[in-house]
Amino acid sequence: MYTIVIAEDEHWLRSELVEMVSRIGGEFAVVGEAVDGEDAWHMLNELWPSILLTDIRMPRMDGLQLIKEIDETGMPIVPIIISGYDEFTYAQQAVRYGVSEYLMKPVLQEELQDALKRSLTRMTMLSELNDCLKRINTFLDAVPTLDSRSRQSELDDLLRHIWNTPTAHTRSRGSIFSIFERKWIELIQGMDPSFQAAGTGGGWNERAETAETFRKLLESWSFVSVSQSGQETRQAMVRACDYIDRHYMQPLTLGQMAQRANLSPSYFGQLFKQYAGVSFIAYLNNVRIDKAKTLLLEEDIKIYEAAEMVGFVSLPHFNRMFKSLTGKTPNDYRKGMGLK
Repeated sequence: MYTIVIAEDEHWLRSELVEMVSRIGGEFAVVGEAVDGEDAWHMLNELWPSILLTDIRMPRMDGLQLIKEIDETGMPIVPIIISGYDEFTYAQQAVRYGVSEYLMKPVLQEELQDALKRSLTRMTMLSELNDCLKRINTFLDAVPTLDSRSRQSELDDLLRHIWNTPTAHTRSRGSIFSIFERKWIELIQGMDPSFQAAGTGGGWNERAETAETFRKLLESWSFVSVSQSGQETRQAMVRACDYIDRHYMQPLTLGQMAQRANLSPSYFGQLFKQYAGVSFIAYLNNVRIDKAKTLLLEEDIKIYEAAEMVGFVSLPHFNRMFKSLTGKTPNDYRKGMGLK
């Protein structure tokens, strides 16, 4: 399955793109919808999709800046640009940042399908690198729950996996290590803003040097983590969950929630997952679907109305999420509850 994050600030167009991908089906599925470039950036770092489908003009961070970040950090994600601005300069910049597909609005389903199919070879080449990043996320999520010996053992196993990934040549392996280093530094700085890592200067050619860099990061994380107030961070997460429970119908993002808690997005995301047991996005989807189940028991509320009332702007996305979390479509759920 090739997963897709769609970044588009216009709700109706984002919904239309989700529906197109749903109709195309097959090996493609939307796993995230971002309302702007900054929201998309946080989503990419949490979900690690195979594909980013992004508009160019968006608030806070536009599509070109977003794909520039992907290119400069070496993320194994295939970007596809959508734009209503038919200007050669945009196409030039997009190609410079590794974009091979550039679609003009209004996007036709056939054009999107062709662009996705043309990207398959590239996505297959990046799949093992994408898996490395998901393993990094899993490790960073688990670090707080492990004892000191297990942390080092798990870290060694992860580094060994990255070194031995068949498709990871020197440049791409270096990108993976750089992303790992950046994410860990962001987590430490979320606890201690004054923290500065020595870094490797971008050199990841020696196994011993790489292992020592991450050993020092683990050591720094451990010292900073011990100094944090568990009660204070727990209260911040309690407030975050309470806010989501009361404002789930709004377009909430990880970045917005982190800002409310006065924490960095990376650190907030890790704390939230430790407290709630699931990621921010998963928690929000669970709350929305639970609220939707209650609404679907009202005979005068249509399915698309229930979807909109709990914060889903795309009916196909709502239907897919509902079935993923309940095992039933919204219509089958209604029938099972004795409603027509």
